[in-house]
Amino acid sequence: MSRVRNFNHILLVTVLSLMVNGMLFTGLPNLLPKVRRQADLESVQTVDFLREPPGRQTDKPPERPEDAPPPEPPRVVPQRTLDPINDQTPLTPRMEMPAFDLAVSTPDMALGVPVDAPMAQTPAMPSLKAYYGMAEVDQVPVATLNPRPVYPYRARRLNLDGAVDVKFLVDTSGQVSRISILSSSPPDLFNDSVMAALSSWRFTPGKVQGRPVSTWVTTTIEFRIDDL
Repeated sequence: MSRVRNFNHILLVTVLSLMVNGMLFTGLPNLLPKVRRQADLESVQTVDFLREPPGRQTDKPPERPEDAPPPEPPRVVPQRTLDPINDQTPLTPRMEMPAFDLAVSTPDMALGVPVDAPMAQTPAMPSLKAYYGMAEVDQVPVATLNPRPVYPYRARRLNLDGAVDVKFLVDTSGQVSRISILSSSPPDLFNDSVMAALSSWRFTPGKVQGRPVSTWVTTTIEFRIDDL
């Protein structure tokens, strides 16, 4: 019984609490003074988008044509055409240029500008040929070393004299080359001795206008038994 009594007591307290809270929440806003907001007091301005009735228009009556001022005539600007023959008007303004005194008082200027004399041109040297003859050179080759050919043993045994006509080339260094036997007497007896001797001969080369050239030399080499 005590438990049922306690439960009823708690339930009654809870219901009363809910009722009191509900009355406070619902009645409290009505007890506060109402404050009018500024937005509620603003007046709403209405705009009439309708046109005014025809009777209320105050249009200005159109002016009569006779009251309007006459239109101004267009201006005509005279254009001038230039005659290239008769019109002597200069196209560009003439400007007076100041005169400058260009007189030079320096005494050195009176002497003029020195001009170098043209250099004397050296005549071009003629081109040289590959080979020259004895008659074409200004200076013929001169032997500097010419040992005598060996007298052949057969010729000495037979007590024979002989002569050999020979042609050879003396180059620009003075050496002998291209030896050829033109004739010999007796035939072929002294040829080998002449060929061996000429290979060791040395010359000063022939010259044309002071320049060494290769020169053909023709000579006769004689063999005498009395010179032994």
